[in-house]
Formats: sequence, structure tokens, C-alpha cells
Amino acid sequence: MWVIVHTCVGLAIASLVQRPFWQVALLVIASHVLLDLLPHWDYTQTRHALRWGWLDFLAALATLTVLLLAGYPWSVVLMGPISGAPDFDVLFYVVNDGRGRKWFPSHWDGFPHGHCGKGPGIALQMAIVAVSLTVVVVAH
Repeated sequence: MWVIVHTCVGLAIASLVQRPFWQVALLVIASHVLLDLLPHWDYTQTRHALRWGWLDFLAALATLTVLLLAGYPWSVVLMGPISGAPDFDVLFYVVNDGRGRKWFPSHWDGFPHGHCGKGPGIALQMAIVAVSLTVVVVAH
């Protein structure tokens, strides 16, 4: 699943769940695992993985910047990067030409990672982003 998807879902969870910071952080990390189970298209297996990765990272960064400038609380905005942070091990793996270890459990080779074609995979991820951002806006 793309970083922007994990980021937006983390923001939505933080917008809805009124619990201590550490409990929300655990929830958004758990959401990372659950999202990785869903069928999705993963750009890390493409010829232009770094280009896709930069676009993905910049989209997540732009989303967080807009929310900060709009005055959203740090306790909400920080959950976006926390939710997406496990994907750093995938980034390091891609940058190292597929060498090295992936540390997050849903990135391990034996994990039942969801896969599907490019069109449906992108559509699903964009739908999750749209719903998540709607939740964030409506909740605040």
C-alpha cells in the first residue's frame, strides 16, 4: 500500500479516536498491517519505483503540510507519518536494489500481502485516500 494511503488512514483514525497519543499510535501502526492485506498495486515492483516513491512521499508530505497550515492539531497530524513510517524499510530495500532485510512484519516475504492489477489497485488506494480525507475534514 502506498505511503499516502497509510498517512491518510492514520490521520482519519487520529481524527476519530479520542484516546491517549500512544494508544492512537498503536492503532495507526496496526492499520498499516491491515491495509497491506488489502489487494493493491505496489509500485516497488516496477521499473520506475524511485520515481513513484518520490511522488508518493511528496503527496504525503504535501497533505501533512496543508493540514498543519490549516491549524489541525499536532496530535492528529503526527499520526500520518507514524502510520506511514513502516514503509521506510521498503524504501531502503528498493534503494538497495532489493538487497537487505525488511523489518516490518507486513513487508516480509511470507506475509499474505494483497496484490492486484495496476488499474484496480490504484483506484482502491485513491478511494481509501478520499474517504480518509473526508473523515479528517468532517471530524474537524
